[in-house]
Amino acid sequence: MDDEQKIRKFESEVLDKAHVNYAFYQYSEDIVIPYLLQVYGDTERHRDNLIANGHNAHNFNVYLNNMMHGLGHCIRWMLKQTQPVSLDTSNKSSRQLQEMAADFLGWGTGYHMIAKEFVTWSRGIKNAILDENNKTITFLNPEKYDYSSIYDKQLLYAEQMQAVYLSYPHEEMEDEFEEWIKDIDFLEPPIANHIDWSKGKDSKSYPLLYRKMCEILFPELQKTTDFDGYNLEQLRQFYALFFLNFYFIRWTEAVLDSKSGENLSFGSNPLYLSTMQFYKLASTITGLTQDVAKAIILDLTFNPNNFHTSVTIQPFVLSSSGTYYILPNLFSQIEPSRMILGALNKGSKKKVYDKLINLIEKSNLNELHSSVNGVGSWTCYIEKVIKFDGKQIHPDLILIDAVEQCLCVIDYKHFIGPITASEVDYKMNELKKGAVQVQNYIEILKTINKIGVTNIEGFSVVGLLITHKPMPVPVSNEIDVPITDMATFIQSVISVRDRSRCINELMQLITVNGKPKNIFTAFEAEIAVGEWKIIRSQHKITHSNDE
Repeated sequence: MDDEQKIRKFESEVLDKAHVNYAFYQYSEDIVIPYLLQVYGDTERHRDNLIANGHNAHNFNVYLNNMMHGLGHCIRWMLKQTQPVSLDTSNKSSRQLQEMAADFLGWGTGYHMIAKEFVTWSRGIKNAILDENNKTITFLNPEKYDYSSIYDKQLLYAEQMQAVYLSYPHEEMEDEFEEWIKDIDFLEPPIANHIDWSKGKDSKSYPLLYRKMCEILFPELQKTTDFDGYNLEQLRQFYALFFLNFYFIRWTEAVLDSKSGENLSFGSNPLYLSTMQFYKLASTITGLTQDVAKAIILDLTFNPNNFHTSVTIQPFVLSSSGTYYILPNLFSQIEPSRMILGALNKGSKKKVYDKLINLIEKSNLNELHSSVNGVGSWTCYIEKVIKFDGKQIHPDLILIDAVEQCLCVIDYKHFIGPITASEVDYKMNELKKGAVQVQNYIEILKTINKIGVTNIEGFSVVGLLITHKPMPVPVSNEIDVPITDMATFIQSVISVRDRSRCINELMQLITVNGKPKNIFTAFEAEIAVGEWKIIRSQHKITHSNDE
């Protein structure tokens, strides 16, 4: 048996079975899942205090993100559990159950981080070194990547998502919450029992929040777009009103924390309802029919049979007993477009989404064209057919600056940030293919004398690959084509438009913006798995250019 086979054996016989050794796994899913959700919710509630007390904000947010994915693994294990050892918790205090839940969730978090190493190793991205004597497996990052750039794009992606969240009508919502909270009887927890779930539909903040969802959830599509069981307008309505009600619970928890401390009987308790109760509640919250609400709920229901799903895209958890568990604190933090897109791609609606992707890409390409059309003396072409040697190409965008005698050829990819290691691998390959395609365009255009009415003989030719969102994935240093995201590109065009109106300056600005603003340094981290240790590389910020 060679080292690869031994590592595979460890993966199947030790790593993938380690969860059964945790005390909390012995109980039924209907005992375990609510506690897991509560532990995550309580940890997240302490975020601001922990950061204020000296914890690094970036590192803690990374930990919470890993914890959220670890939560998904724990839930998957419980939902696939064949037979619990014990149904009786009468000999355990609530504190003991919470500690067992935290221990189990801690392993789920560690497992998530290890699983990423195994996936990237399996895809040939990383190398693994087995040391049987010391019982260690060390995963090595490849050397040909700029890891500061990768992690810097993670920060940029997070900043863009935070900007979206901050653009919600928080002031208007919280003004109304000041009135809503008066109906809560704090002597009779939980909070959910005192909420008028129908109130949100008639609130002043709902129309504002709905309009924001029109900007976030598939703004490229008509509101009548069919998602097989519901349309886009109904999806936006569902999310806006669920967010409004669940954000109220999150806001109320924060009020309680600030006034009474964090050790409260309310906690971050999940809702738990029978299937029909949840369908009825969703209909009450949204004003949609139960059939429509059910169709949306099913798409957002956690699928334990998909290893790569996550509570960040399928946050509603359905146990085998027919009970739904929902953590309002978690739902109100999830970025809606990423959640909906991920749920559609992971579920039975993938064929529906695949039919819509061309419309979405076309709309964003038109927006990119509008951003550059009319800038200075530029000539701009969208999907221009270029014929040569009996063949043809049609790049997404071509920008020609006759004054500066330069040309920029651009391709657009509707990529958003990956969630799982398998998605990272897929995006890496797609970015490489996209960059190679742009490079081929460059070489072809260098041989052409004329595009439209413009003689381009002797023009310098550069290329650019644009993704919808920042791509925090490894990009080989061998790729010469710059890669940027849509928002950064449009902002760069605005900056150039107000100054020189020169394509060369645009490319220089994009190159400068693409350089890491922070320097990350690698360090080794260990995760114990029984008698074994997994050694992996992590990165921390050691210098920020903003300082």
